[in-house]
Amino acid sequence: MAEFTVRYAQIDPADLKGRIIRNPSYGGPSVGINGWCSSPVLSACRKPAFRAELADSLRKDGMRNPIIAYSTPEGLYLSFGGSRASAARDIGLQAIPAIINDYTGEYDACESVDEENWTDFFMDVPQWHEFGDTGFDYHYSLERNRRDTYDPAGFNWIDDFGKIAHEFSWVKE
Repeated sequence: MAEFTVRYAQIDPADLKGRIIRNPSYGGPSVGINGWCSSPVLSACRKPAFRAELADSLRKDGMRNPIIAYSTPEGLYLSFGGSRASAARDIGLQAIPAIINDYTGEYDACESVDEENWTDFFMDVPQWHEFGDTGFDYHYSLERNRRDTYDPAGFNWIDDFGKIAHEFSWVKE
């Protein structure tokens, strides 16, 4: 397993080459670490009301929480936060916060993220996170069947949940 550091940085969402796929059997282009590959899809453009509200929130308040990315020899790849990264790119934001699992050393000058300070980088601290042997990960579990429960902190940015309730019918206000 390759060595890495976990860093906090501002990145241009246009620099994301695709989504990292941790399944080496997937068959996409190599990302150069751990036998992983990638998909060019950053966001499937599902849930249009959610995406529209998210874009409005980003225009008004900017990005509340970092995405997760991997810096690899083949480039920068998204792990989590595709809707936010895609919406930020669509509205023209050129700098968004990211926690980067850095396998290249490119982000060595950036602030280190560890178990003691990781919550400092969030306005909406997720219930689930992990510092594992391949990097830092977190999830708001907004998608049904993604995890056992959803994390309501993932919706803290929205003013009127009713606007997107039909797209997230399993979530209770």
